[in-house]
Amino acid sequence: MTRLLALGAALLASAFIACHLLGLREHVSVLSGTAPPGSGGDPSLGVVYAIAWFSAVVVAPILALAAGVLAAIDRLRSRRPAPPPPADPAS
Repeated sequence: MTRLLALGAALLASAFIACHLLGLREHVSVLSGTAPPGSGGDPSLGVVYAIAWFSAVVVAPILALAAGVLAAIDRLRSRRPAPPPPADPAS
């Protein structure tokens, strides 16, 4: 579970970085009702960038923190000594 949370955080962050490197940031201006500089711009690209930004800023840190907390809990549980086996009542 810890690895899945960390992987999810990494995927969300990398999706945002990919959107940023592809230049989708310019298309977000469509959401405020202004045309992006240069071309007409596709509103769906602005929405994709905005969703990627929000998920990288809000969701990815939560997933990363949850992965860290679960990893710490698992490590503490593994350090705890195992309880002794129950006594055999037949003897």
